Amino acid sequence: MPVMAACSSTRPGAVHRSESAMSTTHSNPKKSLDPISPASVPLRALPVVELTNEQLQRVDALAQERSETYDPIDGGVLFGGQDSLTSHQIGLLGELAVAQFYGLSIDSDIYRLGDDGTDLVLHGSTIDVKATATDAMERPELLVRADKSLNADLYIRAHVINWDSTGARVRIIGAASKATVQDREPQRHPWETRNYVVPPRELSLLPALQSS
Repeated sequence: MPVMAACSSTRPGAVHRSESAMSTTHSNPKKSLDPISPASVPLRALPVVELTNEQLQRVDALAQERSETYDPIDGGVLFGGQDSLTSHQIGLLGELAVAQFYGLSIDSDIYRLGDDGTDLVLHGSTIDVKATATDAMERPELLVRADKSLNADLYIRAHVINWDSTGARVRIIGAASKATVQDREPQRHPWETRNYVVPPRELSLLPALQSS
């Protein structure tokens, strides 16, 4: 699935009328053609999905079920000192936010933990949502386990920025194709887990597609 920029930004600058300045501008068009990434736009330009208390109650119930069935999460790795239940909750919040963004039906199929490494399907393309609730950075990098098969067409980084008993707000940072992820050299980051790491500057803005 092609990744299309959802928004753009233009940097204002002084207009130079000298012939040499005009020559320099036309001889170096690369700057205006550089792809727009989540790192090059204001934070407020990235989409934020709001989830309700009712949706959180559903997340809690499903996370509890997942935690009891698949404990610990993701083949035995927990990050940031989180317990299995919290990790599942964060993962579900990310999946739910992306599903809501694309207008997909939100049902139990969205939350089923399968062995194929995918969470959602949009127009025949599979999506794997990678969610985090870190407060260490505003634009967290995309981390994909290097010891797992890359079966999704698109990997999306979701960031849970607010979360309490009344609701949650999830910012969708950006996306990377399977080819982009696979092109990374796996590294032990964070800690000892080997991951494909895609920084925000190498992510694409979320594809602006809608469910039919």
